[in-house]
Amino acid sequence: MNYLAHFFLAGNDSNLVVGGFLGDFIKGRLKGERIAAIEDGIKLHRVIDAYTDKHAITRLSQRRFEDRFRRFSGIMTDIIFDHFLAVHWQKYHPVDLQIFSDTTFNILLGNEEQLPTAAIRACKRMRCSNALLNYRDPKFIDRSFKYLSNRLRRDNPLHEAYGQFLANKDELDSDFSEFFPQLIRFANNWILNRNRQEDINLEKK
Repeated sequence: MNYLAHFFLAGNDSNLVVGGFLGDFIKGRLKGERIAAIEDGIKLHRVIDAYTDKHAITRLSQRRFEDRFRRFSGIMTDIIFDHFLAVHWQKYHPVDLQIFSDTTFNILLGNEEQLPTAAIRACKRMRCSNALLNYRDPKFIDRSFKYLSNRLRRDNPLHEAYGQFLANKDELDSDFSEFFPQLIRFANNWILNRNRQEDINLEKK
């Protein structure tokens, strides 16, 4: 999943929000360099990505694209599913998407000392472009695909990927609607079990 979904799935926990954002910037083994709750957010980001990558529905979505897009189908699906989350936002979240976006970026920039330089730049760029709200606009998907195409070093067809979205839009929307409630349950269970483990640890002290 992409940024909007990770912010959504972090719930109301600001540390998980920060960690969820850092999941795209911090690689490798976590060494306790940040507070445990933020590192939990990075872990949550990673288990969400692993769950999504292995899920039968997301794999079905990826197979809807032409073979030449197969290597990039995961990236495409992540962006497209964030689009559908933005489009159907009111179905899943009680807070208006613009308010949610403003709150999220305030949390991130209020924890700027926890963010590497690349993450700060990305955060400010996303806030200036109102990226989370703009996920509702299909044209934003096209711009995202072209932006990623230019960033990749090897030749790729992502600059033409928007046509694949248009050709499979209804099926992909249906895939998302079936998959996302399952992902919500998975993430909520992970957070609940993490909190239970913290309670157990406190009881032992």
